[in-house]
Amino acid sequence: MTLTKYDDYVAYSRQHFEEGLIRAGFTEDETGWRGTIIHAGGTTEVLIALRSRYPFQPPRVVPFDPDAVAWSWHRELDGSLCLVAEDDHEGLWWTDAPAFLEHVTAWFDQSTTGWQDDRLDLDLDRYFEPSEDERLYLYDDLTRYPSGFIRFRPTANNTMRISGGTKPAKSSKHSKDRFGYVAGLGAVDVPPRTWDEVAARINPSVDLDRRIRNHSIEIVVLIYRRGSHDGAITLEVWPTVDGGTAVRRLRSGADTDAAKMARAGLLAHELRGCRVAVVGIGALGSFVADMLERSGIRHLTLVDSDVVMPGNLIRHLVGPEAVGRSKVEAVKQHLVARSGIAAPDIAVIDETLTSGDEAVELLSGHDLVVNDTADFTTTALLHVTAQTLAKRIVSAAIQNDGTSYRIDLLPPLDGADPLPPSSVDVDQSVPDLFEAGCGSPISPTPPYLVIEAAAATVRHAIGLLVERPLHPAGEVRDLRIGAARNRQ
Repeated sequence: MTLTKYDDYVAYSRQHFEEGLIRAGFTEDETGWRGTIIHAGGTTEVLIALRSRYPFQPPRVVPFDPDAVAWSWHRELDGSLCLVAEDDHEGLWWTDAPAFLEHVTAWFDQSTTGWQDDRLDLDLDRYFEPSEDERLYLYDDLTRYPSGFIRFRPTANNTMRISGGTKPAKSSKHSKDRFGYVAGLGAVDVPPRTWDEVAARINPSVDLDRRIRNHSIEIVVLIYRRGSHDGAITLEVWPTVDGGTAVRRLRSGADTDAAKMARAGLLAHELRGCRVAVVGIGALGSFVADMLERSGIRHLTLVDSDVVMPGNLIRHLVGPEAVGRSKVEAVKQHLVARSGIAAPDIAVIDETLTSGDEAVELLSGHDLVVNDTADFTTTALLHVTAQTLAKRIVSAAIQNDGTSYRIDLLPPLDGADPLPPSSVDVDQSVPDLFEAGCGSPISPTPPYLVIEAAAATVRHAIGLLVERPLHPAGEVRDLRIGAARNRQ
């Protein structure tokens, strides 16, 4: 789209919307479009303004009398109606005036009935102006500090981290720490927007206002509940010249296992107790281990005898700081440093799997073994041992110079036939690449295929762990342009 076409599109969208408002009886003045909404609770006069980003941003709607409509979670800090959720932007539907006005009418109808089918977002932050302090305030389990003092200390990356149970010291302009207090709001039906509204809802066991006036308390962390969900907001507070208290919202977040696991997927809690061994911690295996941990696995064993070489880094999970270290130790350190898993919960075996006894021990001590070695001998050893023990492995390999990958469930489920042998189709026009100190050609597998193959491997592994397998035998995928997309 050229700039002229863009300008024409914006102008047409604005004109089309405004013509629809005129037909609906709205009139324009210097502040926007004024008109009346007829709804189940009566009539309400509103002002509709097209903001600078229109049509890529919905119009703003404000009641002329701010208190003519009940304050609720569905109004913004400035009194405008909260009309469009962040996940409802598809199609720019609000550019059609009749559809938009119908949506506004429905908002008033819902407000009249008390938002009976409300989606309980924890978005109390929207009702306070942001602080000029742009640091990120991190807290852990706030239930550890019920109605108690806290301290935030400066840490790396422009963050402030909570340190609890600390009574405020005498204020010092040289201190980089900030003292605070944790208070409970309880269940919040209508969001507070000022310090007076906050103070009316909490019952601190200390004289909080006095401590704010003498600057010994600068931070107040509020715990609140909405429906069955718990939320928290971190506020900066300071005394004003007229004897009041000013309040601004700080950027904050929970640094807890619960916050991380909430983004790990719906199966994360089922996977916490599972034990998984990953054999082969090269490019594919390193990302398999990483995704298993991110998905909720908390007990891993990593098996590999190789070390990290500089050339590995383009496709491997770890970075240049790991060069020269064993792959198992390097990946373990990476997973632990990200704080997703405790060091004692990751076992490492810095050697090649070679004997039946080792295979038996590995399979017997884990719920699942994932083989990412692409080595026929290791795969056969694990396959035969799994059959003997009535267990099962997932074996994954990238093939054909990185143009396909293959995932086998060995042995297949329920007596299913195994996947047919893979065809070898290497482009002979591409010369082999060799590296000094490496006795075999360098694989031209692109990094994105490694990650895609790892994700598919983890899906099959998780399917087995939760007894909801994706396929009884596995999957083969050819990623060349024009090739069949999938074969199972």
